Amino acid sequence: MLRQLTHADLAALLPLFEAYLEFYRVEQPPEQQRTFLAGRLAGNDSVAFGFFEEDGRMTGFALCHFAYNSLRLAQAWILHDLFVAPDKRRHGTARKLLEAVHAAARASGACEAVLSTAEDNTSARSLYENAGYRHDEVFRTYVFDLR
Repeated sequence: MLRQLTHADLAALLPLFEAYLEFYRVEQPPEQQRTFLAGRLAGNDSVAFGFFEEDGRMTGFALCHFAYNSLRLAQAWILHDLFVAPDKRRHGTARKLLEAVHAAARASGACEAVLSTAEDNTSARSLYENAGYRHDEVFRTYVFDLR
């Protein structure tokens, strides 16, 4: 079952989010993870979707943040985090999460969904390209670390 997450889903989301951070070799204190996700699930600047097994275990999630595209004068959704438990990959969960993101973004009036992934994450890149995402060859993304 796939659905939009609420604050009531925080405990189910935390283990998957921690696994996501481990996948990218990022360490964050558990309490900061909890605080961050609680803020996102409040729904003011983000939306999250979760995929649940019949036993109630969450096995995948997608977390989107809201932004604006000034060139198109419309809202854009940034699909910042998408993760599926390793033992549940290649069963269509990630594609279903993408479809939920696209449907909700369209319903909100957003003009686009934007994402990035690691250069060496070839399976994710293949998924996104097969889902219709295209590599932006016009704009180059830069990051300035403020910490």
